[in-house]
Amino acid sequence: MSVSILECLLNAEHNLKAGIPAVRPMAMEQLSNAIVLLSKGYGTDTDVDPLLEKFGRVTNVPDAP
Repeated sequence: MSVSILECLLNAEHNLKAGIPAVRPMAMEQLSNAIVLLSKGYGTDTDVDPLLEKFGRVTNVPDAP
């Protein structure tokens, strides 16, 4: 199931607030992915997983049309 950029941000916030050291790297990756996609012009309702599946990493995702 894919999550939107907004859901990605909310998940990151939840994981960081939980304060569990083991989930911190995952939360930071979620946050980073969301920030990169937003800076490339994608909206908060954009699904993250299809982009990751197609391009491998968010840094490879082209700017939004």
